[in-house]
Amino acid sequence: MRRVCLDLTGTLPPPHRVREFLADPDPRKREQLVDILLASVEYTDYWTFRLADLFRVGQTPTGMAEHGYIYWHWVRDSVAANKPLDQMARERITAQGYGGASRHFLNNGVVPRPEDAMAEQVRVFLGRRLDCAQCHDHPYESWSQDQFWGLAAFFKRLTRSEWSGFGPSVVYDDPNGPDPDFGAPADSARAIHPRTGQEVAPSLPDGIPVAAHEQTSPRHTFSQWITNHPYFSEAAVNRVWGYLFGRGLVDPVDDFRSTNPPSHPRLLEALAADLKQNSYDLRQLLKRIVTSRTYQLSSTPHPGYEDNLINFAHYVPKPLDAEILLDAVTTVTGVPETFESSDGGMAPSGTRAVQLSMPDIYPSPFLDMYGRPTREQIPERRVEPSLNQALHLLVGSTYS
Repeated sequence: MRRVCLDLTGTLPPPHRVREFLADPDPRKREQLVDILLASVEYTDYWTFRLADLFRVGQTPTGMAEHGYIYWHWVRDSVAANKPLDQMARERITAQGYGGASRHFLNNGVVPRPEDAMAEQVRVFLGRRLDCAQCHDHPYESWSQDQFWGLAAFFKRLTRSEWSGFGPSVVYDDPNGPDPDFGAPADSARAIHPRTGQEVAPSLPDGIPVAAHEQTSPRHTFSQWITNHPYFSEAAVNRVWGYLFGRGLVDPVDDFRSTNPPSHPRLLEALAADLKQNSYDLRQLLKRIVTSRTYQLSSTPHPGYEDNLINFAHYVPKPLDAEILLDAVTTVTGVPETFESSDGGMAPSGTRAVQLSMPDIYPSPFLDMYGRPTREQIPERRVEPSLNQALHLLVGSTYS
């Protein structure tokens, strides 16, 4: 019960609920508990936090706190409505205008270079890292430099307007490409192939450039390719599996490659097919995994299997992320944390760490010590214990 409450809502179960659960003779009580958790406000809070972390929502990544709030509300509304994962991906990749996920394309207030924008989408939604193919054909994978720049060209028209006195505003695809006068990097107005020196037309990995009429809104074509690719479902279920088990079937979760095969390929294939069959429903995917026998295994290993961390023969306890740990401490002690922003404002009393929409404006030595990422890049959380953590546990202000 503790495990599933933390994994679905980021909260510890209240003691009286634990006693009720243990005393309940209903053989379906585990499934009923999962349904209750998936319908809770705490679920929305927690998975908003999870996706906002992955999507790099914050003041610094978007350039302005106002932009970060707009982006965060899009994430939260999507989680609350149980928006299909493929729809969320398409909305973020193709976002234009001022609202919703368009704020993602204001990297510190500046439109990102085409190669950077494309590589992030592929890593987040397909679980592949194409960085090596930017300068040369990938030495160990099938990705070529031509494929990299053909995909990058889908973002070469990405730009923004600027309204005097209002700051960076509307994100859109300009037929003439980004204008350095409006915040675009001077060298990003065109997707130039570094080997040939020629401007590249948008093309999918098959090498065939997209039709001229599709280039008026090229990111739509790119988003359809992303969400229709078999890699999309595999990457999504692997990332969720990683959240629940502390490691993915492919680990790291966004590093699929031939030299890093899945530990259980048939399981990955089955989960990906199930996700697609259920219309990319995140709640259904979570329920499928947490009601499985594998997830419910004891954390006590069978003799001789103590060091077996790959086969999921027993549940391997995982460290709590910084925000979840701090919230657990405040829950157990009954002493709420106060969050003061860098400009002197205060988060509402009782705010939990996972509820901070703009975590980067709230300094916290505790959260930083336990591995809170900055969100300026795709987060890779530190989970290894440190000397600072040990000292803080002994004499730190949070525990004392």
